[in-house]
Amino acid sequence: MKKSNLRLLTMMLVLAMSLTQLAFAEEDAVVTVSGEGIEEALHFTLEDLMAVSEEGQIDEEYIYNSKGGEKSVIVKGVSLAYVLEEMAGLDLEEGMVEFTAADAWPIDPQPLSDVMDEALKFVMAYEVDGEAIDNDDNPETDEIVVYRKVKEEGEFNTVYKLVVDIKVTAAEPAVEEPVVEEPVEEEPAEEMPAIEFTDITEEYAYAQTAIMAMAEKGIINGMGDGIYAPEKEFTRAQFAKIMVESLGYELGDYEGSFSDVTAEAWHAPYVQAAVDNGLFTGYTDGTFMPDKVINRQEIAAVAGRGAVMAGIVDQAKLDKFVMEKSNFMDKDIVPEWASNEVAWLEAQGVFAEVAGDSFEPVKVVNRAEAAVIVYNTLFAE
Repeated sequence: MKKSNLRLLTMMLVLAMSLTQLAFAEEDAVVTVSGEGIEEALHFTLEDLMAVSEEGQIDEEYIYNSKGGEKSVIVKGVSLAYVLEEMAGLDLEEGMVEFTAADAWPIDPQPLSDVMDEALKFVMAYEVDGEAIDNDDNPETDEIVVYRKVKEEGEFNTVYKLVVDIKVTAAEPAVEEPVVEEPVEEEPAEEMPAIEFTDITEEYAYAQTAIMAMAEKGIINGMGDGIYAPEKEFTRAQFAKIMVESLGYELGDYEGSFSDVTAEAWHAPYVQAAVDNGLFTGYTDGTFMPDKVINRQEIAAVAGRGAVMAGIVDQAKLDKFVMEKSNFMDKDIVPEWASNEVAWLEAQGVFAEVAGDSFEPVKVVNRAEAAVIVYNTLFAE
């Protein structure tokens, strides 16, 4: 009887030790891989990743784009496709892969097909340029960074820092579209004459696509005689018009809200629509200052609000972008009221052709830059 009790006690101790080791393994894990099509979640420490077989290891150059230009690093880590297919036994063909960062920095979900694409080589990196990773300024914590190869030239957002959770989700089932009767054919619209601007010189070639695309949409106009005047300053009234046109807001009667805007002014209905929809606000003295030139921090704030209203980004997600994460050298001087918008727009590459190493928040925006910022925010693929 005593031997039986001793054997039972021994088994309970072994079980308790096993569960304790498992708890420690999960607690110490630097990244977890789980989700649909995976039988059991995998928890990896840095030592676990380094111990993955040579077949699953990656040690090569990765090129990525930042506001400072194209950069490259030598990355050492484990293939995410290998982990999903060979270690997690993934049984899913279509879906998305969601990445969660320890600091809650938003990361766009990636198609499962991209993650499994051998050419894109998603890697769970534990070493960069021969050194351990430290993006949280705390050498005591272990971290990984997920890199992938650039899919399209000039592409941003191919590096995901402080990733602690990787989750696979299945694709939503396709919804059968209802049968729609073909509309009655209408007479073809009369072709409009091609728009041409003769003053888009090499200096402003970076804005050519944005200017022409928005001109064809009727959002921006030239100065007449084939002149766009890309170097000219941009005013608050002009930018109100561009944003109202871009977002398709209806124009209404001006309500006389501002002492310096008259009902007869060309910009009056645009100012009213911009204010009604929360794009712009006036000043405390009751003025709108329609002829005041607009600067980068102001245009960023309005463009960011426009992106939220257009459904391009949720306000809650935009608010998670902060200047502390910015690559701009002068990020500390961006005012708080524009900081979330500037940080989000920067992360989308909106300023890539406009700003260099520094954002220069109070620098006046010209007509070429204004076109690029609006186009990149609201229309670029």
